[in-house]
Amino acid sequence: MTEDWRTADELDVERMIRQSTREIWDEKLVGKIYEYYDDDVVVHGGEGDIVGSEALVEDTLARLNAFPETEMNIEKIIWEGNPEDGYYTSMVRTITAENTGPTEYGPPTGKTMEDNLGIANCLIQKVDGEWKYVEEWIAYDKIGYIKAVTDDDDPIHDY
Repeated sequence: MTEDWRTADELDVERMIRQSTREIWDEKLVGKIYEYYDDDVVVHGGEGDIVGSEALVEDTLARLNAFPETEMNIEKIIWEGNPEDGYYTSMVRTITAENTGPTEYGPPTGKTMEDNLGIANCLIQKVDGEWKYVEEWIAYDKIGYIKAVTDDDDPIHDY
């Protein structure tokens, strides 16, 4: 019998990143956040910090409501670390999605956000015997996002 990679002594980092991204974003299994992320995870982003797995679930559901047919493509994964200290990872990705649900900027526009470039840097450590994301830093093309969720006459489109 093979050992479960989530509890293995050495983490298959690329497998965790690809599988968690696919399940949460492509398969829309948002509840998997509770399996992959620590209860006290902190996700740092341009809009401020998201603290805790419950808040991360709410944020992810809002994003998927705004862009239900999100297509996320992982372009590159790099990482370094060890089982004792954890693993620092970087995932470069692009997202293509149509805005068919409301956002913080207003009602849906029906516009498509194409190949929105972003990066997620994470720290993965063992928590209660399982590998979890414990901290994450996210940056993405915010202007591209705003252009997809606002009317063309919005001043942001001048950038």
